[in-house]
Amino acid sequence: MSTLWTVLTALTAVLAAAAGGAFLTFSTFVPAGLDRLPAREAMAAMQGVNVAAPRSASFMVLLFGPAVLGVVLAVQAVLSWQGTSSALLLAGALVHVVGVAGTTVVFSVPRNDRLAAMDPDQDAGAWAGWRRSWVAGNHVRTVSGLLAGALLLAALL
Repeated sequence: MSTLWTVLTALTAVLAAAAGGAFLTFSTFVPAGLDRLPAREAMAAMQGVNVAAPRSASFMVLLFGPAVLGVVLAVQAVLSWQGTSSALLLAGALVHVVGVAGTTVVFSVPRNDRLAAMDPDQDAGAWAGWRRSWVAGNHVRTVSGLLAGALLLAALL
């Protein structure tokens, strides 16, 4: 693997793992913290997070950077197949694209949109079900980001 591809692989691995780490907070202590609030306040707080997240350039880089770089790495891996290393690159890229970016677009964003349309004062009863479903999907993003990072790093060994 050339220096350029090594650097791109390492960068993609770090970004993917960092994305997994960011999602880990929303799979562990953030929901527990929100659970300490009344449902209407928890709902309003999460609505605020969902407004802020897509406006955060650093979060968008963590979320979609490894997906874009992963596609580039996957194409390179297929075009210059080198056995196990290429298979790990391809697997890492696919895990991030499907498990992180795909889950975000297909699962998380539609749920966030439904939450945004709710009124915390009138729809607080829906909070527990929304939270349970959303956190379950977020676990997929957490594991996928961390696994993608590990697979990409393994490709460098």
